[in-house]
Amino acid sequence: MNVVQMHLAIQQGVDKINSLQADMLLSEEIDIELNKSMSRFLNTKYGKNNKYAKGFEESQKRIDDLRSLVKEYSAPVIFKEQYNNDFWIDQFRLPSDYLYLVNQRSELFIQNCKTIDYSLDDNTPTAFFIVPLNNLHNSSNFVNNLHMLADPEDASLGNVTITTLINLDTTYTYPQDLVTLQDLLTDPVNWAAGFEIYFEQYGQLSYPNSLIVIVDLATHNWANWDSSNPTATSTSTNITSLIGNFDAATGFDDDNNTVSYLEYVDNGLGVKRLPPTGASREFAFNKFIQQDDIFKLLDDPFNTTKYTSPLTTMRGEYIDIYTSDIFIIDKVKITYIRKPRQISLTLGIGCELPEHTHQEIVDMTVSSILEGISDPRYQTHQVEVGKNE
Repeated sequence: MNVVQMHLAIQQGVDKINSLQADMLLSEEIDIELNKSMSRFLNTKYGKNNKYAKGFEESQKRIDDLRSLVKEYSAPVIFKEQYNNDFWIDQFRLPSDYLYLVNQRSELFIQNCKTIDYSLDDNTPTAFFIVPLNNLHNSSNFVNNLHMLADPEDASLGNVTITTLINLDTTYTYPQDLVTLQDLLTDPVNWAAGFEIYFEQYGQLSYPNSLIVIVDLATHNWANWDSSNPTATSTSTNITSLIGNFDAATGFDDDNNTVSYLEYVDNGLGVKRLPPTGASREFAFNKFIQQDDIFKLLDDPFNTTKYTSPLTTMRGEYIDIYTSDIFIIDKVKITYIRKPRQISLTLGIGCELPEHTHQEIVDMTVSSILEGISDPRYQTHQVEVGKNE
């Protein structure tokens, strides 16, 4: 059921047949009620406040209700502080579209279960592009592709696409596929060699509603961020550009198609602990602990943090990971339920939840509107909605 069909179903459900009593509902008002109902549906199906008292993934119905919002995200951790002589704390920043955590795991280093030495790296050079989502389209179509160029007038000096995705303008439709394209661009399987793409934040870098494209200078040593002091291998004094083609032309236009210019900071990731040479890489599932229990458990030799099961807590926008003197956290990967896009008839954005949930959300919306206008049919409609599952 697309957004137009949902609006028609709501108008039909609210209005008495041929009475036109509710024909003055604005599309914006229906969108507001739809989004409220979608939020209630999500919270009801995630928790146990539903007909069968089953939470997320406790039955096949609960699995299918929210499967389209389940997402994975991985990013490096930042060193936060040393708790005492035996324990250290790293922090992992949650993605901006985070809603509910499903699971979390760590990528870490150990050295034969012996005390592991580390060095603090607070000067990690970071070259990056900031790409506002609005720069990916011209209000009608998406760019054909994204190219990093040393000189738009001479592609031979350095020209590479930042992603393995092709023909974005013909494969995806603006604006309906904006979030889909964002998810694809931030998926590591679609990154070209020498690039990493994050949404809104990377380490200490934070840019709302924008992609952060990290450039590996070892892979692309011709990339240049300073026109007055070009890199040794660059034959162009131009600042390296990220170019998007809106017409799929073979040439590039620096004035019309530039999406972003390369930037550079001495330490974009923040302070990070680096393991010694020869440390082995391991993977482990994290164990969440309540804030008032964490320090008691750290001091308990039977329940303390281990490289096989690091202890974590949550605060604000971060997950804190507690480590001992025998392992160092490198990255954290989470599976989570993300925030759904807001339904909008004007923008042509429909409900992202699976198709089988749409009628339930429509029914909840109709009930909400009937209650709002104090229609006597509200109680009858609620009985019918209660039969949904």
